[in-house]
Amino acid sequence: MFFFEDKAQQWQKYLHQSLTFFNRVENLVGVQIDYSLLQQFLGSDFDFRKVTVLSAGIDLRSNLAESSLKMHIRIKDYSEKLDKALSLASNAEDLISVRQFLSVVGFDFYFNGRSEIELYPEIQAEDFAKSETQNLVWRHFPKFVLDPLEVTGSFLVGLSKANPNPVLYYNLKNKQDLANYFKLNDAAQRVHSFYQNQDILPNMWVGTVQKELEKTRIENVRLYYYKSFN
Repeated sequence: MFFFEDKAQQWQKYLHQSLTFFNRVENLVGVQIDYSLLQQFLGSDFDFRKVTVLSAGIDLRSNLAESSLKMHIRIKDYSEKLDKALSLASNAEDLISVRQFLSVVGFDFYFNGRSEIELYPEIQAEDFAKSETQNLVWRHFPKFVLDPLEVTGSFLVGLSKANPNPVLYYNLKNKQDLANYFKLNDAAQRVHSFYQNQDILPNMWVGTVQKELEKTRIENVRLYYYKSFN
């Protein structure tokens, strides 16, 4: 997964580079991707000055049809595009109550031609203790979901038709805290141990669903590490 953050605001260039990469994957694998949801979201007059982060990557699965290309766009102060994203989402009614927290719009382009839009309510650490956050978000989660917030810089919930169970994402401020708050399976522990010795940034993302956190050991988890190319 590549994350673009740029004060020069060259988002159109990064979008073009991402789509060029996607096209190469399509040609290599021999699949045809449906970009219609992305095209509808962007429209013909998208204001790229509202973008703060753009990411693009590939999610490879053993079943090629379940593999996908992924893109995430974080926007700020762009209510009309949030409305557009909500209109494209099949679960829009479930998101109205947390609309004020929406900032990230994601797209999954599957190798079987299917595509999905995913919306992410996001809460920054400075807002964790606010009463509106408690009333609108935290009251829906048990304590064991909230415990890792002690070492988290931001928290996202990934909501889409493709994921019947919302994916919880924790942006850990220090990757060393992973083992203290998440009971990883052996494979994930090996992956994490490998990255401890790599030249990467101290923070990381952890993604999993609530039912996994209830287990004595998390079997399905997503680990994202950062490397800067500045």
